[in-house]
Amino acid sequence: MRRHIARAFAGLVVAAGLATGVAGATATAASAATTNPPVKAPPIQSNSHHPLFLYVDTVEGAGGNPAPAAACAMTNLFAPGQLVVFRMWGVDATTGGLALTQSNVEKAFVHIPGLAPIPFTYGAHGKVAFWTAAWSTKGYPPGIVNFTVTVIAKPIPKSATHPAIPAQSTVFSEAGTAPTSQLTIT
Repeated sequence: MRRHIARAFAGLVVAAGLATGVAGATATAASAATTNPPVKAPPIQSNSHHPLFLYVDTVEGAGGNPAPAAACAMTNLFAPGQLVVFRMWGVDATTGGLALTQSNVEKAFVHIPGLAPIPFTYGAHGKVAFWTAAWSTKGYPPGIVNFTVTVIAKPIPKSATHPAIPAQSTVFSEAGTAPTSQLTIT
């Protein structure tokens, strides 16, 4: 019986010590939080309302020199002369999430500093459809490429299910993301 009481007492002492340690750690964390409040990063795509939501990435195109290790492999690092393929999917939030296709988009293009806008084309790629635009990096200087993607939707006339929606647009930019995540010519 004494052994059970001794073990129970030892267990209570350990539990009390753990509780004190947790309470002390919590108090230390709370103290640090009040002296060093967390700093929020600015939103990547600004604070303004965006009715059109875009997903944009870059993949290696099956062309250019040097040849890619694998065509359509997602990457943001390209050697001079390689082919960058911009891929884009999007939805229109004002219509409840209608996919952005050639039927409801007036214009979609990539703008690369120092070059004319490159238009996107919409089409099937296997069992899915999305927007693509190709760009050869030949002759472009090494470094981060601060490209933007602009999409201008067509106006939608009033119907029985929704009010008229004017033409809307949005611009995607990598500005504000980590440099290691941005499109770079090596």
